[in-house]
Amino acid sequence: MSLRSQIIAFLILVLLAIGYGEIRYRNGWYAHSDQMNAAAAKKQKKAEAKLEPIEQKAATAKDEGKVIYKTITRDVVKYVQDPNHTKCDFDAAAIRLRQQSINAANNIAGFDDATVQGK
Repeated sequence: MSLRSQIIAFLILVLLAIGYGEIRYRNGWYAHSDQMNAAAAKKQKKAEAKLEPIEQKAATAKDEGKVIYKTITRDVVKYVQDPNHTKCDFDAAAIRLRQQSINAANNIAGFDDATVQGK
């Protein structure tokens, strides 16, 4: 065997070793990546499960609030369109409408709960 064939054989072995090492490295990296993605998906699923009842509660409270606000809006429109109110003063009806809207905003069920991060 000549020196030239020995060098070529050595270079082929070195290239094979480098290729094998690269393949092992990438396989390990992809396995780690898959593991991290699975953990993130599990964590996201758990967070969504925690939020689901809160979102349902908020949707219910929003629907209840719509009814109250429709009533208040109807009363305000009637008040504003009344021809007897030509002056912009605060009579008893205006104060009552204002207080109704404040009470409605402060008493929507489900929005006084603690935040999710605090639980």
